[in-house]
Amino acid sequence: MGAPIILLDHQPRRAAEAAQAGVDLQLSGRTHGGMVLSFDRVVARFNNGFDRGLYDIDGMSLYLSNGTAMWIGFAMRLGVPSEMTNIVLHAA
Repeated sequence: MGAPIILLDHQPRRAAEAAQAGVDLQLSGRTHGGMVLSFDRVVARFNNGFDRGLYDIDGMSLYLSNGTAMWIGFAMRLGVPSEMTNIVLHAA
């Protein structure tokens, strides 16, 4: 078994394609978790169902971070905290 394939992709939209291509872990952001509680459904709609958190896509893990900042076009967060994520990888 070789080294895991890790993809850093700003947007989560193409995660299913990444899984089919053999990616083991995709780390994404961009959505800011929706920035306002209940707006997350709208954000998910434009990102193939993804808004924040951990997803399993055909055996590939996708982690979608809320991020630490705000989008300059909408400088506010309500009910969706910013986050700094620490991901630790261990040998199998």
